[in-house]
Amino acid sequence: MDIQKRLDLLEQLIRCCYDISLRSYPPQLLSGPSGPGQSPDSDSILILLNLETHLQKHISEKDPHPLFLADRLGLLWIAGFEYEGSSLERIHVLGPAYSGRNSFQVIRRKLEEHNLSVAVRARMFRLFEHIPVIPANQLFQYAVMLHYCITQRRISTNDIRFAQEPGRISSSSEANLITTEHRGIWMAEQEFMNMLREGNPNYLDALARSSSMSNGPRFDIGDSLRAAKSTAIVLLTLCSRVSIEGGVSPAVAYTLNDYYMQMIEDCQDIVEATNTCNTMLADYVQRVRQSKADTLVSPQIRSVCDYISLHIREKIPMKALAREAGYTEYYFSHKFKQEVGLSVADYIKREKVHRAKLLLSGTKMSIQEISDELAFGSRSYFSSTFQKETGLSPTDYREQNRRT
Repeated sequence: MDIQKRLDLLEQLIRCCYDISLRSYPPQLLSGPSGPGQSPDSDSILILLNLETHLQKHISEKDPHPLFLADRLGLLWIAGFEYEGSSLERIHVLGPAYSGRNSFQVIRRKLEEHNLSVAVRARMFRLFEHIPVIPANQLFQYAVMLHYCITQRRISTNDIRFAQEPGRISSSSEANLITTEHRGIWMAEQEFMNMLREGNPNYLDALARSSSMSNGPRFDIGDSLRAAKSTAIVLLTLCSRVSIEGGVSPAVAYTLNDYYMQMIEDCQDIVEATNTCNTMLADYVQRVRQSKADTLVSPQIRSVCDYISLHIREKIPMKALAREAGYTEYYFSHKFKQEVGLSVADYIKREKVHRAKLLLSGTKMSIQEISDELAFGSRSYFSSTFQKETGLSPTDYREQNRRT
């Protein structure tokens, strides 16, 4: 069975449940006007809804994985990429869909942001009336199946790429979860929480299994972004509590909870919420792993490490740390290096670089903004410190590890 036949079968199977289309386009559509044989609504779908920028960026990176897109109107799309060798042959787009019952009034307000003619706007309204509501976790499964139909290679939902509006400062990640079934969810969630409690780096596999059964709390407020944020906050709360069981101090866990909750509330679309969740999870797991590695550290020095974590966005004077430990500065400096294996200054640099890695891979913050966020003093000092610690410049690290 060739690719087109597999795609036709996939569309028929999906249409058994949802009225959603799977369209195929030549890559030339993104660089010029459509040809004579082009589908008549391709421009309205790919250009009016501003997807071409995301697709061009993804294609430029030669990434064969499926792309999950959320546009400014709250519509969700999945794009699959058919390559022959290194040459892109076709782009396959499944959508549009909602993950919640967005009100018609919200759509109307958002359409005002686009300079559309009356005729085009009327056509868009007619399209919106027939767009299905599909839980995001179901769309993730469709993305996995679409990729298999194109490449005959199996991937997991963790391999899906997410696109978001360029230039927006986000804080990355998501877990937009919903279903009518609860069988097996508790066991899957417990497996995920146990991995978090242990600092197991394979926690994403357990999260994917849990997400495939549940799309979060069973409520529908008619706003897919609000639902995604609420689900992310539930996950954040659980992770903060489990991390305490894993050894993270309550002060650190609760402070991080407040920090990431604000980041989630600042998200402007589902993709940002997803990326924020990913950043948050990676941070908590790393802290659990570190706490388990620090079992030989005395309570006084452990308290100082927690203090550094809580004040990582500030300049941290040695006097404040010595006072936190209850020692003189000289004795504290000697004892800290003896127990931790690093000088106080080197430890602070390491912790700042760790936070910088999360911000580089999981947000759209500029290098300067990250430098300011972590109180490095100047971009040049941040860049030199980061390169010394990691062997990469901040820009190179972002290019190799970006999740947005």
